[in-house]
Amino acid sequence: MRNALILILLFSFGQIAAQDRHWVFFSDKGDLSGFQATDLLSADALRNRAKQGISLDSKDFPVNSEYVQVVSQENIQLHHRSRWFNAISITASPEVLRKIETFDFVKEIRPVAKLIKPVSSLAIDCDTVEYLGTPLRQLGMLGIDDLHQEGYTGAGVKVAVFDNGYYRIDSLPAFAHLFEDGKILGQYDFVDQEVNTYDKCIHCKHGTYVFSIMAAVWPGTMYGGSPDASYFLFRTEDDYSETTQEEDNWVAAAELADSLGAQIFNTSLGYKDFDNGINNYSNEDLDGNTSIITIAGDIAASRGILVVNSAGNNGNRGINAPADGDSVLAVGAVDECEDIAWFSSRGPSADGRIKPDLSAMGFGNTYVYPDGTTKTGGGTSFSAPLITSLAACLMQKHPDLSAWEVHQLLIQSSDRYDNPNNIYGHGIPHANRFEQLVANRTLTNAAYEDFQSGDLIVYPNPATDHIRIAWIAPVSPVSYSVELLDASGRRIAVDTETFSDSEWQITLPLDLPGGIYVVRMIHADFPDVIYQRKVFIQ
Repeated sequence: MRNALILILLFSFGQIAAQDRHWVFFSDKGDLSGFQATDLLSADALRNRAKQGISLDSKDFPVNSEYVQVVSQENIQLHHRSRWFNAISITASPEVLRKIETFDFVKEIRPVAKLIKPVSSLAIDCDTVEYLGTPLRQLGMLGIDDLHQEGYTGAGVKVAVFDNGYYRIDSLPAFAHLFEDGKILGQYDFVDQEVNTYDKCIHCKHGTYVFSIMAAVWPGTMYGGSPDASYFLFRTEDDYSETTQEEDNWVAAAELADSLGAQIFNTSLGYKDFDNGINNYSNEDLDGNTSIITIAGDIAASRGILVVNSAGNNGNRGINAPADGDSVLAVGAVDECEDIAWFSSRGPSADGRIKPDLSAMGFGNTYVYPDGTTKTGGGTSFSAPLITSLAACLMQKHPDLSAWEVHQLLIQSSDRYDNPNNIYGHGIPHANRFEQLVANRTLTNAAYEDFQSGDLIVYPNPATDHIRIAWIAPVSPVSYSVELLDASGRRIAVDTETFSDSEWQITLPLDLPGGIYVVRMIHADFPDVIYQRKVFIQ
């Protein structure tokens, strides 16, 4: 896998000092007819897409190599290629950037943003909760311990972790099972552009802490939330400096993780304040559609990936990007007593959405230290991997659920779902409530299972602001009622149409909360003749 990662990543190296990175966005991708699906994504990624009914689209195709070649002939340093954004990231002088901007295939040039690192905190005293002061508390709060008792520990689920390095995990006994069982599927250091992420600077320990909350196995001491999941480990943060590279690195890592079949992303980092205050994101910018990393997080979700991100440690100063993404699960932090941690970032997003989405324990957490001991600390960096672990265990238990269904059911299983706010979000999810929702949903949807017909097509799926319905009527003319139902079976919209024997297509504008919906067509004369498809609205 290491060699595979190296072959996938094509970079140009060099040193161009005292210059900032920029995105160069291209106007198109050229002729895409020669590509096959297997040229674009791994078999695992294609299976993940197929299971969720997500088709390939233009974002899955690579950037135009001829455009890259022309730009590379200038005095630049090429860093990453982004198929999602149809762009490359480069370092170049202002003069060279001005020249590149004149190329007719260049749509836009934009500076790359920078990263702020989470801070830690101390645990507080609390003597009224079960498992107080033990590593089991951080698992028990979400019901992960119950899932472990049932045998669900994340096995078979692929998780990509983005952080500052994973110092010494290859030599610590708490992680030995991962290497013995082949659960580290790949790693790459996007900062230094090399494979090894285990021997970075000795102060690059944050990734080790975060990863231990998910993956450690230390009998008698602590267990991670999803110790049997499989992991891709990517270093995207440079602890030696606050440069423009981290957001760029994250996008490159996310696209690689998508191509390799990752099902969940965990990021315990956030973007807001930059070096020297240049290109800072204001709270008004955190609208879900401004920062590159936020848009990338939403694109990842549209690829069938559950994207989990720390909300930030800014308190009342607001959330970080990409936590503002409407398809990103932003996670706040509570203490052992389930009270909000003082540092946990409060929402809303700039466009008024509830943020964070969920909360989990992020104050007084137990984690593995690289010297082979455990310590306690906190931050939303520690609450996010707990949500990731909960999701991984539930995905193992319910492999039929899509990532978007898991996203929605986690929110609906939270203790403040009926009364959310911008401090706790929808609250703390729990595995038992999730199971109840799955059971109820199964009963509710029993009458709405898809029929064996390829004639009814609903797209895009997941959808955002509209859906299109295409259908080929078996008999001409035929009158059908067209209904849109929510997950509980309530009719949201209804219409009656007469179809010809040629392909018929309509577009329905949407202004609905995210969730699972059903498009249903019922024969006007024979009510038992029903065609239907599920659609996920983001």
